[in-house]
Amino acid sequence: MNTTSFIAGMPKTELHVHLEGCLEPTMLLRLAAENDVDIGMATEAEIWAAQDYPDPALPHFLDYHYKCLQVMAKPQDFYDVTYAFIETCRDNNVRHVEIMFGPMAHLERGISFADQFEEMERARSDGHRDFGVSVLWIMCIDREHDPAEALEMLDLAEPYRDAITGLGMASYEKDNPPNKFLTAYQLAKERGYRLTAHCDCDQDNSTEHIRQCLDELGVERIDHGLHVLDDPALIEQVLRDRVALTMCPTWRPRDPEPRRMGPVKRMLDLGINVSLNTDDPSEFASRHMTHMMAEVLTRSEMGNDDMVAFMRNAFEAAWISNEQRAEYLSELEAYASS
Repeated sequence: MNTTSFIAGMPKTELHVHLEGCLEPTMLLRLAAENDVDIGMATEAEIWAAQDYPDPALPHFLDYHYKCLQVMAKPQDFYDVTYAFIETCRDNNVRHVEIMFGPMAHLERGISFADQFEEMERARSDGHRDFGVSVLWIMCIDREHDPAEALEMLDLAEPYRDAITGLGMASYEKDNPPNKFLTAYQLAKERGYRLTAHCDCDQDNSTEHIRQCLDELGVERIDHGLHVLDDPALIEQVLRDRVALTMCPTWRPRDPEPRRMGPVKRMLDLGINVSLNTDDPSEFASRHMTHMMAEVLTRSEMGNDDMVAFMRNAFEAAWISNEQRAEYLSELEAYASS
């Protein structure tokens, strides 16, 4: 069995993917035209070219990301983007996905929480019926906003509390440390949310931010978290507490290979629960799960057993029932041994 076939057939889960980063070029252009939003790109070729973000990549990526999500302007758009992504999960043999969504960027454009989330939930239900993919929601704080807005978002989400599993935090980390939103995380914990937060790669004060997430916010997972490796005490802590790290080996057209594979392999060898995820698959050359994992397998020194180990970690870290976890893991182990 060749590399692509092995990865394509593997039952998968994904724990770190942003809904607003799943706008495929055809839908991006369609919604831009329907909603009269100028994104500065008129063809798919121009979209792919715009995704070759110059260094430093993160601020340029975020500028692109927030420009594109403005095409989601009416309730039906939230349905369409969600439903299309769930279909793509089916096509990539993703059995379960935990989708992050960022209400704040839409609220500030006058789109109510209800108009966003009710359509996303309708698409989740229809997608499960049509494609058999299990979906959980992780609501993300935009860390560039005021802490009071995070509390307001939690209150707006309260009518839908049973439908939203987790709280996360994303966007530009510079001058926005995790404990800026300590009160919101404390409230979310009181309300029963599972907790995660982004600690991006190569940012100022990365190890301190990871410590804040673990010791002050009390997260169960860290999204990215590469710089755990910079501090032996953090390595010991994530191993002891079984904190999962949802890494994303995304790359741009200019990158010669998937990024950060050496450190990710080291995490795996240390026994850290590290998984591979796509982050924003419509906004990076790494694309969706099958393509991303096949490229990692082909262009790194890792083998099939490593890919299975990453996926085993992801199922172990997923916020699903033990019964559902056992079912997925059994399917994965049967596939790996076949």
